Amino acid sequence: MELERKFKRTNQNRNIIMLQVFLLEKMTDNGLIFWKGCRDLYSVPEKRHKMGHVLLKMVFFLLLFIFLISTGCAVTVVELDQVSTPQGAVILIVDGLSSYYFYPEHTPHAIDGTVLDKAETYDMLEMFAKGSRVLDVTAPQTFTEGGHSVMVTGYANADRDIVSASGTTIYDVAHEYGYMNFAIMQRGNSASIRSKQNVIIYDARNSVNEPELPVETYMLSDTSRDISFDVVELFQQRSAGLQSLLDEHPRASQERYDVYNVWPIETAIELIDFMGQEHPDQQYILTINVGGIDTSGHYRKDSGYIASIEGIEDATIDLYEQCLAHDMAFVFTSDHGMGFPTLDSRGGHQSERYSRMPESQKIPLVFMAEDVNIGVLDGQFGQEDIALTLLEILNIPGRLRAADGNVIPVQDYVNLKVSVAEYGNVILLKDDKVLFQNDTEENILFLGLDKDSYYNLKFNPASDPTVTIEESIYSSSSSIIDVCVTKGSQEDDTPFSKARHILGGALIGLVNLTGFLMIRKVIIEE
Repeated sequence: MELERKFKRTNQNRNIIMLQVFLLEKMTDNGLIFWKGCRDLYSVPEKRHKMGHVLLKMVFFLLLFIFLISTGCAVTVVELDQVSTPQGAVILIVDGLSSYYFYPEHTPHAIDGTVLDKAETYDMLEMFAKGSRVLDVTAPQTFTEGGHSVMVTGYANADRDIVSASGTTIYDVAHEYGYMNFAIMQRGNSASIRSKQNVIIYDARNSVNEPELPVETYMLSDTSRDISFDVVELFQQRSAGLQSLLDEHPRASQERYDVYNVWPIETAIELIDFMGQEHPDQQYILTINVGGIDTSGHYRKDSGYIASIEGIEDATIDLYEQCLAHDMAFVFTSDHGMGFPTLDSRGGHQSERYSRMPESQKIPLVFMAEDVNIGVLDGQFGQEDIALTLLEILNIPGRLRAADGNVIPVQDYVNLKVSVAEYGNVILLKDDKVLFQNDTEENILFLGLDKDSYYNLKFNPASDPTVTIEESIYSSSSSIIDVCVTKGSQEDDTPFSKARHILGGALIGLVNLTGFLMIRKVIIEE
């Protein structure tokens, strides 16, 4: 029985950061440069002046108004088969953890060929057996910033600039669908990653001995502000006692490393519990980076590295159980691995000596959610496949602008988003059987299509009922179809459209005028 449920995605939770996304996509490059130039000039106190202040306010409110009226499209969600959409996702990134040191299928070797010890994490492996454990996953960049950039963009050559761009990360797409983004990161916390979070706490020193844990907020809006401030308070309370816990143990001791590594996981458990009790309807992505295992590999030799892996086992199981209790998808992975020259030696992963080793390249990857298949998944996959697979599990239809990865087949169904350009009749068929037919002017998200099947999509625009646009779809993975009306069809000349065009022209003119006046003023003052 077909179940149709409709939700409207308003833009009340958009914020000033998202305005830059609008500018990037809706304006010319020159217009964007003018805006940034005006913003930067205004940020210098000695160069502010009353005229510039007034004009900038006019630009901002005009931007906001156009943004709200031009992006407020709704989505009709149609379940062709019953699916389970998690409340969000928790991504646990264990920095520097190679699958070779605890996957039962692998045996780690030092560069000189010596067989190395493996972590005894049998309970964690038993837990992973409840999800989809991907056997062979390669990190294309074996260093921390590169690994995190690849992971969130789905692009094998990603860097901080790619992460900074609009529409390139899982966080951007999730935010478009009303999700919030939180992060607890001891490593991998580049400014690009931080800027995509609503709230993040991170170790600014990357120090097991004396961590510095600032809390930063971004993307504040009317709907996210109160939640963000509550999360800030929780993070600050959690950070207050960490140093005293660390100081109970000698420096470089295993106990000190264990305290450091478990702290972000326990903080995440508290956050999940808080969100479940206080904001049960708010969907979110929580990113966690555990940093001390990587540090152990660099400074405490292979024995310290193995002991630190074992030290997070119980906390990881507790985190998964918390995710299960609150209907959160759980992802366990790493940014890169770790190689050792010999037995009882310090390790590395970035230089050529280490980066060519499978111990540095191969990372663990486990997906756990209600609709995720159970078992070990063979085949060769890349770290760039993680982002697209996560969006698939969350049933979020969205394009990652730079992605070159693929969806890992961890589910038995796929989804289809149909983006319509105007009001008309949408029909979806399989084997000549009509699965859905309705007049709509909204985008439609079909959930639960059979994998590796053929579907036929038809669209009849109301502006010209004699036109039928047809698309043949093979459902190998989730996809987005943009239904474009043929060139001869009627153009959109509604009052709304005309107003938007007029406002768009006015905006560009106002931005240019503002830039000219402010630059002229600065030149005169100098």
